[in-house]
Amino acid sequence: MEALLKYRYSFLAGACAAGGSFFGKLPSFLSALHLLQPTTGFSYAEFALVQLLPIGLMLFCNVCNLRYFLKALQMSQQTLTATVLTAASNYVLSFILGALVYQEPLTTLSGIGMTLILAGLWFLCDTSADSTIQKRSEIKSKQS
Repeated sequence: MEALLKYRYSFLAGACAAGGSFFGKLPSFLSALHLLQPTTGFSYAEFALVQLLPIGLMLFCNVCNLRYFLKALQMSQQTLTATVLTAASNYVLSFILGALVYQEPLTTLSGIGMTLILAGLWFLCDTSADSTIQKRSEIKSKQS
């Protein structure tokens, strides 16, 4: 639980990046569904709802992504950790959103890749190994 609090901005940045990707693809997905029929009286309100609103949400998510990523860099001791956590959470959430909303195909290779990403996140965020190493160094310093 401590790792989730420590790296919350990295995960938020990844979620915002996944949201930006999701909303960026949404207008073409909605166009493919043929929600707007030009023969039935095309209105600008429908165009704004189907085309402009998702693009606006994409821009908002990308701004939030940058904001949270900068906060993650400030809170993290290593910039590599913040970068990897942000990218990995982006990939995981994009994979889930793509499969659930856009019905993108789930392959064995994508499942293996997702498992490896989650395992890497687990090892990267695992603080029990850090606390064990810290306790050992404290014991050694007390003995000297």
